[in-house]
Amino acid sequence: MYKIKPAYLHFLVIITILELALILAVSWMTGDFREPRFNIWPVTEWLINYQGGFVRRGLVGELLLRWADPTIGILPNLYRLTLISYLAYVAIFFAIYFLAKIQHFRVLLIALLIQGGIYHMGISADFYTRKENFFLILFGLLCLVYISATRQQMLYKKYLLLGFTSLAMIFGPVMILIHEAYFFMSMPMTALLFWVAYKENPNFIFLRVGFWIYLLVCTLTFLICSMNHGDVALAQTIWDSLPWVDRMKLSPAAPYSQFAAISSVGWKIGQHLSTIYGVLITGGVYWWLLFMLGNGLSLGYLAAQIDPSALSPKPTRFFGLLLIACLISSAMFILAADWGRWIAFISNQLILLMFTLNCSALAKKPEQGKFILFLILKIKSIHFKGLFWVLMLYGLVFQMPECCVQYPHLLAFESIFQ
Repeated sequence: MYKIKPAYLHFLVIITILELALILAVSWMTGDFREPRFNIWPVTEWLINYQGGFVRRGLVGELLLRWADPTIGILPNLYRLTLISYLAYVAIFFAIYFLAKIQHFRVLLIALLIQGGIYHMGISADFYTRKENFFLILFGLLCLVYISATRQQMLYKKYLLLGFTSLAMIFGPVMILIHEAYFFMSMPMTALLFWVAYKENPNFIFLRVGFWIYLLVCTLTFLICSMNHGDVALAQTIWDSLPWVDRMKLSPAAPYSQFAAISSVGWKIGQHLSTIYGVLITGGVYWWLLFMLGNGLSLGYLAAQIDPSALSPKPTRFFGLLLIACLISSAMFILAADWGRWIAFISNQLILLMFTLNCSALAKKPEQGKFILFLILKIKSIHFKGLFWVLMLYGLVFQMPECCVQYPHLLAFESIFQ
């Protein structure tokens, strides 16, 4: 009897998962535009613009408004934009995976199935419909340029790292203009990758200078956005500037009144912090602990499988760099209650960083920290074969919500059929 070779079976599993996610995303986001294609709150967040003056997170909304046809509105272009961003992220993810030469079926499978990852993005129309998907795309492009640079000789390496520096310095501030959360979510991990690059290439002074310019320009842009957070009157002006057809689709009962994320333009930090209180009193925190544990175990499994110390007599700095990356990107958990978004984003960005550090000379140097060495020993003591199947079940059964205190679809099949 003919048996399917494991390599063919692995390929079939990956293609099936990817195909399901892509087919659902494309069919949903190019469907009937008469009803919102994803949650109203992120839809309206994309529509914040500069029609009432400069305001934080208004760049994309201004561009969408300028390109919109008043007769059909902004929303069809918005759905196409978010779909394109999802497809771009998928392409970049696989480009990094193959360029980094991971070649590990179980790593790729868990990386696709992790909550908030590519599979769950596609079946739920969540996560990639948020502005931070642009952050992932930029970080992914930086990873691709960095990996390419590690494979080149001195002259070509210099040009590629110069491109890496320019890409970060130019588009980092642009991301903050799209959404100021970039400063907390993606800038720290980008700065870490920047630091790794210039530590490995001390002769390229432009990396050190570019690193500090990147931090300075991003900080100044963030401060400017913070000082222009908006108010109630500006929120109403933004809402009034939207085409009538869009306002009727988003708020048919009250099309003249500011709505959803646009009405939150004038929120102060206290209002954001109060949403965390809502998570605690509703009991939602227990679900978030489940997803933090599940994604944490998934990331630990992936790191242990990718860890370059398998080819080294001593534990390497790989785990230490990942731990630093996780810690410095976690500030959003204490600033706002969109914990599903934060878990998803950090998980995706850490996976891209893992793939990238597989090519890093610095990550392959021996680890010196006692705590990190202790952590590595504990991780290596885990029974990974059993953990793989637990993580498979976790990825296929559950569906992590995006945000806050509403948990309508906690099982994956509910998202698919809804």
